[in-house]
Amino acid sequence: MKKALRTILLLLLPLLAACGKQEGGGTVPPAPDYADATYWYELSAPDRAVDIFYVYPTVGTVPTDEHGNVLEYTNVDQPREREAAVANQRFNREAYAAGRFNFFAPYYRQITMAVYEAGPEAVEARSDIPRGDIRRAFDYYMEHLNGGRPFLLLGHSQGSAVLIDLLKHGMSEARRSRMVAAYLIGYQITREELGRYPDRLRPAAGPDDTGVIVLYNSLTDPAARSPLMDRSAVCINPLNWRTDGTPASRAEHRGIIRYNPGTDSYDEVPGYTTGARIEDHYLICDDIDPRECYAEEYRELFPLGNLHFMDSWLYAVNLRENMVLRSEAFLSSAQR
Repeated sequence: MKKALRTILLLLLPLLAACGKQEGGGTVPPAPDYADATYWYELSAPDRAVDIFYVYPTVGTVPTDEHGNVLEYTNVDQPREREAAVANQRFNREAYAAGRFNFFAPYYRQITMAVYEAGPEAVEARSDIPRGDIRRAFDYYMEHLNGGRPFLLLGHSQGSAVLIDLLKHGMSEARRSRMVAAYLIGYQITREELGRYPDRLRPAAGPDDTGVIVLYNSLTDPAARSPLMDRSAVCINPLNWRTDGTPASRAEHRGIIRYNPGTDSYDEVPGYTTGARIEDHYLICDDIDPRECYAEEYRELFPLGNLHFMDSWLYAVNLRENMVLRSEAFLSSAQR
């Protein structure tokens, strides 16, 4: 598992990119054209009542150009960057969407781990590019691909961050009224944001409310918060769908989904369970060995005890069942 994690998340890639200059010496790859199917993951004819619009997490780590200069953005026209994104998109399509939802996932110019390592000010200064790409992708999706269907937003880490921005600044009320729920895993919404955007950022309060945000960050140690996500005021327990400190037992954990090399598919893994409880808006998992997802290279951002790299699959079966439940509640309400 650790080897697979590093293959996807810790690639150090020499990239040859046709890039424009950004103030401060950074480089910006060409913008994706979302009218071109090349910039979407496996577009297919929709045959389900509800869509998933998915935005993948950081798969660009510290890519460099031909001169060894660090690039601050991934270039999705580069094969290896695209392969890293595809591995993540495929997991989410098979784990959550297959046979249940239509799946739409754009490629975008995300900031690399080099920017995150430079600190929160650098992240904020460079985030307009990925935010803008996802706003344009969502606009294209709504106008040309959605067909009037309800949709779920799904993201992890940087993907969740840009979707939070979309909810705050890039989605009309008419479009938001068609959102079943937003599963924004592994990022934070602060108390200040909740106060400023009460109608746009509504945390889930239970298992089947709609138009809401499902968000959590998992830790084995409350002291292992990431400095990137250390002020979250939103958390729901994906095992018992409570927002208070009521603990969920291992028996309530429905299972994980991981890659099976024998079948080349993503399958449920039996017997891998954990309990969880909320403590100060963070999800504490006492039964997980934090070394399973620890990356020494990023110990300053994700210290030992932080389960950020597991958040998208650790509760996968519970999340999948909940997506179906909320979608059924939304569709039932719309028919009344």
